[in-house]
Amino acid sequence: MSGYILVIIVGVIVLAGLTYMNLRKISKSTADLTQLKKRTLLWSEISLALFVVQLFFRDRQGGFLLFFGLLTLFTGAHYFGVLYYSRKRRNG
Repeated sequence: MSGYILVIIVGVIVLAGLTYMNLRKISKSTADLTQLKKRTLLWSEISLALFVVQLFFRDRQGGFLLFFGLLTLFTGAHYFGVLYYSRKRRNG
């Protein structure tokens, strides 16, 4: 179980860093965010569906459940970031 905790901590740090870097680039970009918004929504839905499937059919240790939970948070953060910046550009 302690191995999972270490992997979770490292995974959260890596994914938080990637999210921060990507959202900084998106905030400075002048490209149209419509396709990126659709793509991030699709991947958020897929990761959420895989998380729910793992929730119902998980093994005792729950490693895949944690993985898909982190993936859902990662893709969700990207989607909400793209949604925020696309609305900010439209209104600003």
